[in-house]
Amino acid sequence: MIYAGLIFVLFLTFLKILKSQERAYRGEISNILRKLREKEEYNGIIDSVQEEYDQTLQTILKQGKELENSLEELKEYRVELDITYNNLIKKSTQLEYSNEILERRVANLSNLNAVARTVLSIIKLEKIIDIILDAYFVLTGAKKISLYLWEEGVLVNKKTKGNIIFKGTLSYPIETLEGFSRNDFRKIYEELSQGFKVEENEAVIISDLNVKGKELGVIYIVEDRERLIDSDQETISALAIQVANAINNAKMYEELLVKERISKELEVASRIQKKILPVEIKKVCGLEIANYFEPAKEVGGDYYDYCQREEDRVSITIADVSGKGVPAAFLMALIRSVLKTLNYKNIQPSDMLTTLNEIIYPDITEDMFVTLFHSKYVSSERTLYYSNAGHNPLIIYKADLGKVVEYNVKGVAIGFIPEYKYKLGKVEISKGDILLYYTDGITEAENSKREMFGIERLKEVIYDNREKSAENVKKAILDSINSFRGNYEQVDDLTFVVIRNNE
Repeated sequence: MIYAGLIFVLFLTFLKILKSQERAYRGEISNILRKLREKEEYNGIIDSVQEEYDQTLQTILKQGKELENSLEELKEYRVELDITYNNLIKKSTQLEYSNEILERRVANLSNLNAVARTVLSIIKLEKIIDIILDAYFVLTGAKKISLYLWEEGVLVNKKTKGNIIFKGTLSYPIETLEGFSRNDFRKIYEELSQGFKVEENEAVIISDLNVKGKELGVIYIVEDRERLIDSDQETISALAIQVANAINNAKMYEELLVKERISKELEVASRIQKKILPVEIKKVCGLEIANYFEPAKEVGGDYYDYCQREEDRVSITIADVSGKGVPAAFLMALIRSVLKTLNYKNIQPSDMLTTLNEIIYPDITEDMFVTLFHSKYVSSERTLYYSNAGHNPLIIYKADLGKVVEYNVKGVAIGFIPEYKYKLGKVEISKGDILLYYTDGITEAENSKREMFGIERLKEVIYDNREKSAENVKKAILDSINSFRGNYEQVDDLTFVVIRNNE
């Protein structure tokens, strides 16, 4: 019993010891865990546990450092995310604004194309201007518009919309404008804009109209300063291009119409001229005749005619009407009609020119006149009677004298002086004589050196071909002129009549 009791006491003692050690171990473990949490070194524990503790502490420290680094990276990444997000928001806003601008520009472009199609299909300038100015009001913030175009050196106001008050005008000699650069024109437009009276909150936009270096004019647009935006400037510039092209096309069309009208006038004048020139005759009253007429342009101012009212009498006329085109052709036709009528009176050439001048003078304009050489050959008398109204003298090769002579009486051109009395001259015509009626297109024909053919060369040609027929003398004169002139342009009409007396 005593042994059993002793054993029980020992067992209880051992349990107490174990519990005491367990409490000690728990305290130690608690200290170890606390030190690990605090990441502190801990010595004084058994070697096997100390080594594990040190390794565990280093692992904790390393992981802690890595965690701190990761947190820093996360913070930096968060900052980058915030910046990226803000940039995306900003770019999104800009994109929305750009889309809005793009949509506006697309709409304006569509409207501009519609305007362009409309104005380019119209040929009347006034209607084009109305459409364009309306387009400015619709497509921009324009409050007032004024459009100017150059016309004969004057900048003319063609249309104004809105209450624009302006004082002043601009005009220049055309030759001065031709020497202006585009910058010079812009300075002109800027100076002109100073004359506009606008409010303080208004701005004047200057939009010049220019097509391929051709200055057409300018448009002034008045807008509120606060409403003036880039898209308005772009639209105004784009509209200016359409305006310039449309106006240029309209002006070109007007010029084309003028050219077509002139062409028709020239066609009419050419027909008139062909009608009034006589039918070619080879021989009359014993005279062999050859003629030549070549206008420098579509219609010439030269004129020649024959008229035989009696068997032994024939009149020969050559004239040069000042000017060209339809007016000259009509004046020529009038002179021909009057001379044809006067031929019925059987009067002398001097009386015919006096009467012709009296009839023509009241109706002829100050810038027009007629030089005319009129003659009448009476074969029974073998005499040529003549009178001159400011024309070139008659050239005759006199066979009996063996030389070329000029015959003339002085007189002023038809239409210069009212009630002028013309003089009469006469010359006997012998067998073999050659007569030349001509206009100054022959004697004033030029070569590349600007030398004139002259009357002496003409006389030489006649003398050198004195034995030839009238037709061959004509060919010799033409060959000589063409050889002298070479490739130099013909600037005046060539008209002459060659007459040879074979009886």
